[in-house]
Amino acid sequence: MNVHLKPISFRKYSLIVLYSLLTMAMLAWGMELYFERLYGDLTRIGNFPEHSFGWQSEQPAVLPENFKDYSLAEADGLKVDTMTWQELKTDEALRTDLGNALRAAGFKGRYVIIESVERLFQGRMKALSNSREPIVKHDLIVNSAFPMFPLVKRARVSFDKLNGADWGVKALYNSIKLALNLPEKYLKSGAVQAISFNGCALFSHRLCNYALFVTGDFQKETFNSIDNVLAINKNLQASGFQPIWLIVPDKATVYLGYGEHNKYPYQNMWQNFAQHPELITPDLGTVFSEKSRSIKDFYMPNDTHLSTNGFLYLGEVMTQGMRNLQANQPAPFSH
Repeated sequence: MNVHLKPISFRKYSLIVLYSLLTMAMLAWGMELYFERLYGDLTRIGNFPEHSFGWQSEQPAVLPENFKDYSLAEADGLKVDTMTWQELKTDEALRTDLGNALRAAGFKGRYVIIESVERLFQGRMKALSNSREPIVKHDLIVNSAFPMFPLVKRARVSFDKLNGADWGVKALYNSIKLALNLPEKYLKSGAVQAISFNGCALFSHRLCNYALFVTGDFQKETFNSIDNVLAINKNLQASGFQPIWLIVPDKATVYLGYGEHNKYPYQNMWQNFAQHPELITPDLGTVFSEKSRSIKDFYMPNDTHLSTNGFLYLGEVMTQGMRNLQANQPAPFSH
């Protein structure tokens, strides 16, 4: 029996294409309405929904005076002036002779706080000792406690900047993976990994049986740059400065433990620094691990950074430590 198929008319073909496009557009729009607007780096980069990983706890207000910045010439003690790693990248004098360069730039104070997150610290130390190495942008703080940024919850949907259908499809896919409780090797999403974690007492997000971490937390090369640190410390001391080394622990270090899931053998930087009495380094690894158990959302569940509560606590640690240091107290940052 022969079956004769009639060709589709151009009008009918056009309507099929049009309705298909409209259906896909409606699905994309529906996902925009379903998923909250992005405000966390880990949810944005990793394609995880804010509904599941956005923080729910209240955050304190930050006093306006905590945002005040001073000129380099005025900076002293707890007065703040900030230089960035980007400035070091573009200024050869700062990179090769930091102490003399700061004096030449007009800095008259005594204390220099060199700050970096843990996973980027080694690369930056090598870059300061080798002008051919690139420097990743971050803050180098002169005479300052850590800068404090308030958290502001965003609207559920922002029509001026939508998440995008591609992000929504991937977020829906990741939501299904999480709902199926798959092994961790299946929960990687680009540069972000969701790890099974009994964290409902530590985080406020809805899916608190999982925690998000940037994969860079688990890819740190074994720390072997203490000689670079000692050389920079000596350079600054020769110009009359007292360096304070502020290494902010990675989120994974604080919540999972030192070196957990790390690709390379782990070296505890704070213990390494403590073996050299000429180095002043707050042991934030210990302090933050302890404090994160009593302050919910000490780090943001949808981001790599400290929460406002976390920043404020770090500010307290640094403020008290600087006052102890100025009063010539031994072990000024011990707790």
